[in-house]
Formats: sequence, C-alpha cells, structure tokens
Amino acid sequence: MTPSDTPTPRRQFLGQIASSAIVLAGTAACAGPLTAAQTAPAPNPAPPPPVTPQHWDDSWTSRLTAKHKAVFDGPSIEDGIALDMAVNYLNGMRDALSAKMSTDAQAVVVIRHSAVPMLYNDAIWAKYNVGKEDKIKNPMTGKWATGNPFARSQEADRANDSGDTPTPTVAWLASHGHIVLGCDLATRGYAHIFAHRAGSDWRTVYEELKANLLPGVILQPNGVYAVHRAQEAGCTYIRST
Repeated sequence: MTPSDTPTPRRQFLGQIASSAIVLAGTAACAGPLTAAQTAPAPNPAPPPPVTPQHWDDSWTSRLTAKHKAVFDGPSIEDGIALDMAVNYLNGMRDALSAKMSTDAQAVVVIRHSAVPMLYNDAIWAKYNVGKEDKIKNPMTGKWATGNPFARSQEADRANDSGDTPTPTVAWLASHGHIVLGCDLATRGYAHIFAHRAGSDWRTVYEELKANLLPGVILQPNGVYAVHRAQEAGCTYIRST
C-alpha cells in the first residue's frame, strides 16, 4: 500500500531520501552508485544548505501538559495504523482510568518516511495520483483513493471530526489538543518523487507540499528528531508500523 511494499520502490524511495540528505549536508561520503533498480534519471539535485539555520516550530512540546502522554511512530501508511493506535490509546486511558481527552491523556503522532502522503490534502493526492501510485483505496468505493482518506472522516460521518469521540483522522487529533508532526526530510524525498512523475522541478513541488499540509500538522526537520523531542517532553514511545 505504500512505496515500501515491494523491494524496488522501497529502494527507490530510500535512494531519494538519502540523496537529498547527502546533498543538503554538503557531503557525498555515504553516496553509493545507482543500482539496477534505480535506473530512472535522477531528479534535480537539492540546493546547498541555507546560510542561516531554518526555524522549526518546537512550541508543541510546551503543549504536552497531560499526565499521560504517548508518541506513536508511523514510518509507513499501512491503512493509517498510527492514527488507529493513537485513538486506541486514548480510548483505553478513558475506559481504564477515566482520563479526559487532551487534559489527562495526550497523543503525539509522528508521520515520517513513506507515510508522509497522509499529511497532504486532497489536491495533492489528486494531482500526483497518490492513491493509485501507492496502492491506497478509498474504503467506501473500493477504488484508488483520489483524496486523502486519513485527513478526515468520510462525508457521511464528517461530524465525528468535531465531536468528543476519538476518530482516527488527522483532523480530529489536531483539533482536540493532540499533536501531529510531519517529517520534512521525507517531504523533500516525496517532492523528488512527485516532481519526477510530473516532469517538474522538485523545489517547486516541495514548496507546494508544504503549502498543502493538512490543518494542524507541524513539520519537523525529520521524523527521528520529532520522536526524540516527544520522548524528552515525557511521552512513552510506541512503534506503530
């Protein structure tokens, strides 16, 4: 269901991420030759690192004030299991300890690596054929998803995203005191992948992806950093995929 489902796309995706990271770091020490599975022309190289460090929003750590906190590490989509596990955690804390959502129990969901398309809106999914390319179907129609099925509830059940009952969607979590973080490194990797599909410049696509993040999503330098910061802020760690 994601670029990691088969060995070749996974190697291609990892190659894109590695290439971006190597160029951005200004070193080719770890770069290896292209394998037979990576015969497609390389996308435009990433620009050199900026002179001044980029500012990243770290203020979310101060919002983790609940007694019970957990971070869910989601490196692949797998039917949105990271969102499901976050909701199961919140429901369990409520049922077992009478914990109130967001005040007594909070969840941090880190979407990284091949899962980052979960963080882009319907326009990106439609433009770059994310559903068909990543083999993700709309659960209501059984056809390739033309919009992001993890963004919010289906049309007939949309009210759930504003209700008190936890819903495994980015919309519900981000609007109920929980934290949804995205990996910028993987976003750059997907900018290369989408740009190659469309025959466009990856820098332009990268800016487009950032402009079309779902409401409430906070982009971080990379997913590993985000998971680490959540643990420093008191979250227990749960690997979701």
